[in-house]
Amino acid sequence: MEKRPLLILLTALLLLPVFAGAQASVDSKKKNLEEINRQLEDKKKELDLYRAEEERIVTEINGLKKEEKQTASRRQELEGQLERSRSRSGDARQKYDSLEKAKKELAGDITGELVMFSLQKDFYYPYYGSRDISKDMLMRSAMLNKRALLTRIKGESVRVNKDLTTLRAVGEELKSRQELLRKQSSARKNMVKSKQGELENAREQQAKLTRELENLQNAALGLTRLVKKLQKQAPYRSNEGSAELSIPRASMNWPARGKIISRFGREDVPGLKTWIVREGIRIATETAAPVTAAMGGKVIYAGPFRTYGNVVIVDHEKGFFTIYGLLGRIDVAKGQTVLPASLLGLAGEDTQAVSSGRRSAGSAVYFEIRKGDRALDPVKWLRN
Repeated sequence: MEKRPLLILLTALLLLPVFAGAQASVDSKKKNLEEINRQLEDKKKELDLYRAEEERIVTEINGLKKEEKQTASRRQELEGQLERSRSRSGDARQKYDSLEKAKKELAGDITGELVMFSLQKDFYYPYYGSRDISKDMLMRSAMLNKRALLTRIKGESVRVNKDLTTLRAVGEELKSRQELLRKQSSARKNMVKSKQGELENAREQQAKLTRELENLQNAALGLTRLVKKLQKQAPYRSNEGSAELSIPRASMNWPARGKIISRFGREDVPGLKTWIVREGIRIATETAAPVTAAMGGKVIYAGPFRTYGNVVIVDHEKGFFTIYGLLGRIDVAKGQTVLPASLLGLAGEDTQAVSSGRRSAGSAVYFEIRKGDRALDPVKWLRN
């Protein structure tokens, strides 16, 4: 009877690490889920910001179109005023010409009558009868009336001439305002065109970056699945519970000489106001720079893989892998054993860059460290 409690106690002690490991795995997954939910919320907020910016540009375009419509209406009104001013100016010019002609004719008549009147007084008989007196008075009256009419015609001519001057000034002002409106209209049209171009470019850039991000994310998921598959084929059991490697930190060789242009973890994508998660680092190198093994191990994959270009995966046992991507040439084969600093291939084109991010001017190398299917920050394990 005493053996059964002892057996139960021993069983519980043996299962305790299993339960602890399971609980740790559950906690880890919960933490990952919380991080994913936080990232989704951040992306939603950033997407809302981009949509607000797009709406602002559309509102600006609509406002400019409304202003252009109002400008066109004012321009049409000014054109009508200018046409009426030209018509009035033409009428005034015609009236002025008629008055000038009448003035000349009337002045000629008065001059002729004055001459006739003077001749009659100087050369005809000095005695005036009642008939001659009446005739003389009528001629005098006619000449005075014509002179008065001539004075009025001159005054009317002066007034009409002033009107012509005023109408010319109004016409010039209307032309000037019309030209100003034409320039404003042209400027607004150019502005609308420019804003529409900006909006179209923003939409194209958004679509392009979205496709790039989807490709990168799908490629990262595919690489994780590939590592899992290769891990299952390994002839040993990996210790996935630990995030530490069985080597000291800062003890691994660099895979290539160059400068880090993309770090492990979150990388901002300004064009979409969002970010992606990098599970490795990108190193900018000289064109076709040599790529070497960070540690000794066995090559378990050598070939092209999606946006990572040519890829080499080296197995260091116990679930520890290093991944070398963006190679322009591979110099090792699957199943080959490599030593530290063994040549794996040459750096190639940087196909992992996002359009709005940094891109290598020469070649580039992508480098990952995996403990099981978990990506680790390579900078912590590479030599300082």
